[in-house]
Amino acid sequence: MTDETTDNDTDEQTSSRSSRRKFLGVALASPALLGLGVGSYEAVSRYDGNGAYDTGLICKPADGQDDIVDSRTAISADPRLLDARNLSVGQQVRIDRTDEFSVYTVAEDRPEAPDDIVRMADSAKSRLDLGSQVEPSSDSLNSCPDPRSEHSLDDEFEAAISTTIPTADLSVPEARDQGELIEQLDERDSSLVMIAPHGGGMQPRTDEQAAYASELVSATSWRALGWGPTPAAGAFRRWYVPSTELSPASFPKLDRIADTDFDVSVDFGGVCEAGIDIGGTADETLRAAVRDSINAALPPCAVEAELPDEPKGTADAMLSNRLGDDSIFVSQSYATRRAYWKEIAYGVAAAFDDDLESAELSSSCR
Repeated sequence: MTDETTDNDTDEQTSSRSSRRKFLGVALASPALLGLGVGSYEAVSRYDGNGAYDTGLICKPADGQDDIVDSRTAISADPRLLDARNLSVGQQVRIDRTDEFSVYTVAEDRPEAPDDIVRMADSAKSRLDLGSQVEPSSDSLNSCPDPRSEHSLDDEFEAAISTTIPTADLSVPEARDQGELIEQLDERDSSLVMIAPHGGGMQPRTDEQAAYASELVSATSWRALGWGPTPAAGAFRRWYVPSTELSPASFPKLDRIADTDFDVSVDFGGVCEAGIDIGGTADETLRAAVRDSINAALPPCAVEAELPDEPKGTADAMLSNRLGDDSIFVSQSYATRRAYWKEIAYGVAAAFDDDLESAELSSSCR
């Protein structure tokens, strides 16, 4: 639950924050001349000397910030804070609070005084409080994560701000153990790309699908793999950023292929609804070919891929639509991916390569 404060408590917090800012400003002039102790010097060290604080003050949204209030991934920040970190609106930022951290999208540059204020909604703050929350079972969490807004944090608190989103040079086991996010990129054919923006523990098996299918047809593949506080829980809430918001400027390996003019982009994604839907901007002929190829690869009695009347993945801002002239969005429930991730990936690959047989990989029901 969110901590409640009385009017007196609020006044004390406001006064304390104002005093802290004034103290920092004076102390920056000359800690030695003021005779400051070690603790005071450590407080001063939060300021980096280049017009920016090492930490930001996390606050609730101001009046009129409807886009922030309604989002669990959006923040606003002062333009000076963003400039000091070479950030701009639309990019991702990592926010660390003690042992908790999560990724957010800068949705608004809003002048603040002081300039280290970062605003977010309670639902966004809850992502920095995963450790205090009782997580459901891994199957339940991975199939359809629960959007929560409860947290045990104060209304205002300090947190570190970083532009590092994927952690470089970590292996998959290391990233899983440390609850981190990494990128994987295989650059091959420049006409076809297969992606999994929410792999690892976020939408399990989607990264394996993109890697397997792209290898079969020698396509380029990009995957983002993230994990939570435990290998089985919390990944979606810690790392998920909607595909429409993902900025190549925040993902170095994605940035390497962002300007490539791919003919087709295939996105392996997860949804809460059961089944397999083939969406995207590609015409119905291509989408039907992918559907039929997947169904040929699935065993008898298995759920079948379908073409929905209103296909998902058609928004211009979707990453797959920014990468390819045409897109295929393969949306699958966790139960479906858990049972048939490889068959689905094989079926997608076979739709793009006549040398692969669009045939069943298994002859028995599962």
